[in-house]
Amino acid sequence: MRYIFAFMMSINLLAVGFLQPEEAFKPKVSMIDDAMVGVEIELGDQIYIYADKLKVEDADPKDGIDFASITMANPVEHEGEKVFESSPSIRIKLGKSGEISGLKEIKIKLSYQGCSAAGLCYEPMSTVLSVEIATDKLPSSDKAANPILKAPAVETAALEATTAKAKKVEQKSEKISETDQIAQVIEGGSLWFIVLSFFGFGLLLALTPCVFPMIPIISSIIVSQGGIGTKRAFWLSVVYVLSMAVAYTIAGIVAGLFGANLQAAFQTPWIITLFSLIFVVLAMSMFDLFELQIPNAIQAKITQISGQRSGVIGVAIMGFLSALIVGPCVAAPLAGALIYIGQTGDALLGGVALFALSIGMGIPLIAVGTSAGKFMPRPGEWMDTVKSIFGVMLIGVSIWMISRILDENVSMMLWGVLAIFVAINIGALEPIRMRCFKFGGANKKALGVIILLYGMSLLLGGMGGAKDPLHPLDPFLPNKTAVTAEEASKHRVFEKITSIEELDAILEENKGKKILVDFYADWCSACQEMEEKTFSDVAVKTAMDEYVLVQVDLTANDDAAKAISSKYGIFGPPAIVFFDENGTRLKSADIVGFKEPQEFLDHLGGIK
Repeated sequence: MRYIFAFMMSINLLAVGFLQPEEAFKPKVSMIDDAMVGVEIELGDQIYIYADKLKVEDADPKDGIDFASITMANPVEHEGEKVFESSPSIRIKLGKSGEISGLKEIKIKLSYQGCSAAGLCYEPMSTVLSVEIATDKLPSSDKAANPILKAPAVETAALEATTAKAKKVEQKSEKISETDQIAQVIEGGSLWFIVLSFFGFGLLLALTPCVFPMIPIISSIIVSQGGIGTKRAFWLSVVYVLSMAVAYTIAGIVAGLFGANLQAAFQTPWIITLFSLIFVVLAMSMFDLFELQIPNAIQAKITQISGQRSGVIGVAIMGFLSALIVGPCVAAPLAGALIYIGQTGDALLGGVALFALSIGMGIPLIAVGTSAGKFMPRPGEWMDTVKSIFGVMLIGVSIWMISRILDENVSMMLWGVLAIFVAINIGALEPIRMRCFKFGGANKKALGVIILLYGMSLLLGGMGGAKDPLHPLDPFLPNKTAVTAEEASKHRVFEKITSIEELDAILEENKGKKILVDFYADWCSACQEMEEKTFSDVAVKTAMDEYVLVQVDLTANDDAAKAISSKYGIFGPPAIVFFDENGTRLKSADIVGFKEPQEFLDHLGGIK
C-alpha cells in the first residue's frame, strides 16, 4: 500500500510542478583536508530543511575512525521553526582510535526532512554517503567508538538550541499545540488505540454545527422511502454514513499529502447554488408536487441487475456529497491527522484515523435515520404531515447553504419567506374554531400567527438592510439609524485580509504588539458559531483587547487563500494563530476548530 501511495504522490508531483525528492535534495560528500569531511545538501528552488530533522551519524562506528566533532551553518527562522534554506554545510572532524593505516572508506548516515515553500512537505529521508580517506594522516582520537551517543558531538549553537527545544517539549508537553498532540497519538499509539481515540473524537464532533445540517438530510431520505421497516432504515443510514466517511477520508488524505483542501474546493458559488437547488427540488417532492423517480425503462434495467440496490446507490451518492459540501469545517482531531499524514507520508495509518473519526461523527446520524424508520407513521394524513415537515427542513438546509454566498439581509428575506409559508400552512390565516382548544385548533393558529409575524418582520427587515435576525426591525427605529459598523458588530472588529502580503505588512506595522489571526470562511458554520458565541462574549472581548485582531478570509478559496493557508499550515477553517511582540509565531498556541467562550479564555490565559 505504501508503494501505491508513493506512486500516486509521484504522479501528483509531476502534475502540479513540484520537484521530485531526488531533485529537491542532492546530498554529496568531499574531503576538505586530510582530517575534515564536508557534507553538502544542494537544495532545489524554494526548498528548505528542518534543523531538528537533520541528523549526521557514523554509519560504521566500528571501523576505527571516529567523528571527533560535527559543525554546520546556523539555521534561520521560518514560520516559527528553525530551518536551512541553503545547504547546512556540515563539517566532520575525524580522528582514529585504532591501529589502522592506508586508504579506508568511511560511511556517513545522513537523515533529513524538508518542505517546498510552494506547499508540499516531503516524507523523512535518509542516505548513506561514503568517501575514501588516508588514515595515516588522521590524528589520534581518544573518543569512544560512537561519539554521537557519548558526548556532545555537535558543537553549533543551532543544534544545541534544537536539542534544548526538544528537551523542553519533552518536559513540558503542555507547550505542544493541540493538533500536534493528536498527531502524536497516531505516531505513538497502537492501531486499536488510534481507532478508538479517533472514534471518540468523532462522537464529540457530532455535536458541532458542521454535522447538524446532515440530520434533516438523512431523515428526509428515510422518509422519502415510504413505509420501510426499521431494518432497511438502519442499513440505508449505514450506507449514508459509510459514504460520508469515505468522502472525509479521501478529502483528508488529499489534504495531508498534497495540501489541497478538497472540501473547500466544493464551496464555489456555482456548486453551492446547484446543491441548494437540489434540496429545494427534494423538498418539493416531499410536498407531493411531483414524484422523483428514475424513468421506468432505466429503473427496470437497474432493478434487473441489482434488485433493491438502486435506492442504496442514491443514498450513497448523497452521503458522499453531503460530506464534501455540507460539512467542510476543520477541527483539531482532523487537523492532527492531516499533520501526521503531511509529515510522515503515511496515508494508510492517517486514513484509518480519519475513517474512524468519520464513523464516530456518523453514529448519531445512524440513530436518527433508524428511528425515522422505526417511528414512521402508516400511510395517510399523518404521513403527509411528516413529509411536509421534512420538506420544510430541506428548504431550511437549502437557505442555510445559499446564505454562504448571499448578503445577510437577503438571507433574512429568504428565512422570512419560509416562515410565512410555514405559518400559512399551519392555519395562521384560517378562522378560529372556538369549540376546539386542542393543538389542532386555537393553539395551532396562535403558533401560526407568531411565526407569521416574525416571518414578516424578517422579510421587511431584510428589505430595509437589517442583518441581525434577532433585531430585524432595527432599520425602522429612529435611534438605530446612525449605528456605526463597530457598534453593530457583536464582537470587536477584525481587520479583514486575504493574502500573505497583507498579513506580512500588518506584522511589520505592529511590532511590539501581540497579534491574533483568525482564519475564517463564510461557508464554515463553526466559524460563524465562533463569531456569534465566542467572540461576542463580554469576557472574551475584554481578553482580546491586548491583541491586534486580524481575520484571513478564505471564502473565495482562490490562489491567495491557498498560498496563505499553505504558508501557515492551515488545512481549513476555523483556525487561529498567534504572534508575539516580535512577530514570531507561537505555534504551540494554535487553535483549530470551535472553542466555547470559557475554553477560549483558558487558552488565552495559557499563552506566554
